[in-house]
Amino acid sequence: MPRQKAQPKSTTAKKAKQPPKSANDEWVGLSFRVSPEFSREFKVYAAKNDFKLVDLLKEGFKALKKQQRQSR
Repeated sequence: MPRQKAQPKSTTAKKAKQPPKSANDEWVGLSFRVSPEFSREFKVYAAKNDFKLVDLLKEGFKALKKQQRQSR
């Protein structure tokens, strides 16, 4: 019996993982590279502290901005 070709992955499955979009909530990609050690440490910290990766990034950035405002 001949093998069947694999079906292409559905693009709707990828979109289901993304946050829902609304008129006031547009998402864009943020792309940069980090060391494997930093990546692992970041992911482990997020998992142990019940953060989504994006939420940990946002909280860290917010804390840095607050710290810099206070030091001026």
